[in-house]
Amino acid sequence: MGITYARGSITGKDEIREYSFLVDTGATWVGIPQDDIDALGLDTVPNASAALMTADGRTVQTPVYVGIGMLEGMGFVNGVVPAAVPLVGYNLLQDLGFKVDLVNERIEPRPDGEIGPPFLL
Repeated sequence: MGITYARGSITGKDEIREYSFLVDTGATWVGIPQDDIDALGLDTVPNASAALMTADGRTVQTPVYVGIGMLEGMGFVNGVVPAAVPLVGYNLLQDLGFKVDLVNERIEPRPDGEIGPPFLL
């Protein structure tokens, strides 16, 4: 088993940026670098912030931005937060009905009616 990535994009005011998102089932949000958030001109969600736990265990508050985009060909509107690398968390995976195939290192649509964790061993 290795690292799983998913193809996607975020739509900004004047451009669409393509990403290879790290699939992180331990993360909640979609994340992209702050420089990209600024360059895309993403709007903040009014009166919203997210508490993010960093790798060293600290918790930091950050604004949440409106993200409109695509993940493996499926459209979404989701909160986006600043991250060191582009990543997609479990909320969007569940909302779009994806599960993570850890053996083949890909995400795939969950069959209709299937209930379970957002990963497959």
